[in-house]
Amino acid sequence: MQLKKVILTVAALFFVSTVTTTSVLGADKFVWKMATSWPDGTILQESATSFADQVTKMSNGRLTIKTYPAGVLMGALEVTDSVRMGVIDAAHSSPSYSVGQLPAAPLFGYIPFGMEAIPYLTWLYEGEGSQLLDELYAKFDLGYVAPCGIIPSENLAWSNKPITKMEDFKGLKFRTSGYWGEILSEAGASVMMLPAGEVYEALQRKVLDAGEFSIPNIDKDLAFYEIADYLLVPGIHQTSTILDLKINKRSWNKLPEDLKEIVRVAAKATTIELLTKCIVRDVPALDFFKEKGVKIEYLDPEIQRALAVKAAALMEKKSANDPFFKKVYESQKKFRTGYDQYKALMTPSFK
Repeated sequence: MQLKKVILTVAALFFVSTVTTTSVLGADKFVWKMATSWPDGTILQESATSFADQVTKMSNGRLTIKTYPAGVLMGALEVTDSVRMGVIDAAHSSPSYSVGQLPAAPLFGYIPFGMEAIPYLTWLYEGEGSQLLDELYAKFDLGYVAPCGIIPSENLAWSNKPITKMEDFKGLKFRTSGYWGEILSEAGASVMMLPAGEVYEALQRKVLDAGEFSIPNIDKDLAFYEIADYLLVPGIHQTSTILDLKINKRSWNKLPEDLKEIVRVAAKATTIELLTKCIVRDVPALDFFKEKGVKIEYLDPEIQRALAVKAAALMEKKSANDPFFKKVYESQKKFRTGYDQYKALMTPSFK
């Protein structure tokens, strides 16, 4: 009888222990919804999904992130507000898309004649950029914000007429966004902002004379080569573009520290992964355009210099009207000066 009591007691304790452990594990699992600003089928959406998959895998399923491309849960430009309101847990987008609410936001996403990928990321990760990014989004009261992807120089324009001089911008119906739109407007263009999914039809129906969306391999996926005779490069308007991850405060605060660190590491890994994948796909994409008969034109350096002057004047004007904008812009200029000196000394010149 005594032995039977001992066995029953041990069995009861094992049952209680098992139930308690299962409950803790169950409570330690999270499922997030993450909406993006990217069309399905593009490398940008692929990158967002890759980030989500990395988090799920590294956390052994404790944090599962389900991704939704633009237009499924909400529009491409609505994801940030949706994170703020807690409609979704996270968003994969670009800071530049918040320019209407945060005038300095494009400085963290892309600006005309801005930094290339390596100095941009260095400023963000090792310079003042990270702290300034937190300051930028402070009024949104988010849980976590960080770079989560970067792409190299974009295509400057798809068009059905050549653009070889400054006068060619006058009266041009041009799809673009951000500060580049302001610069083109000053150059005489008629600028409009359209989501990526509407650019093809707008060019085809001549609602647009010219337009840009992204890098060669993305524009290939969107089939712009089918409805435009000319491709203008280089992407002076976006020499590199930061994508970011924004997480709702309540969702972030519920995570234990180890899962937070997994999110941080996955975001950095995704950033480098996207850059290298873009380059390896952009090279054959440009060859593909040539095979399809697209005329690839390099914008005259004189025009580039003239537009660079307009860009610098615009940045100074915005700095004069916004102390935080000036703070960020001055930080970038200072970092870039040092980096350019370093690059000039350390880059071989033998061609």
